[in-house]
Amino acid sequence: DSEQDSYICPNQQVLTYSTTDRKGYRSYKSNPETCSACPLLAQCTRSKNRQKVITRHVWEDHKEKVRQNRLSVSGKTLYKK
Repeated sequence: DSEQDSYICPNQQVLTYSTTDRKGYRSYKSNPETCSACPLLAQCTRSKNRQKVITRHVWEDHKEKVRQNRLSVSGKTLYKK
């Protein structure tokens, strides 16, 4: 959810922004109390503390656009050169 700066797990629980490390990775974490009772826990995470953590680089949106451009028909033609 880009408007709320959060992620939503398969059980519709919100993973909120936690911190950004020095390498530029943003961490989003779930509530371990909510996750411990979740029926989808085994599919979501194997963490011992029962907390889902997503890390995403601050430039990830730009990296995805570049990746899509590279994999397009014109991008593949240019990449061969």
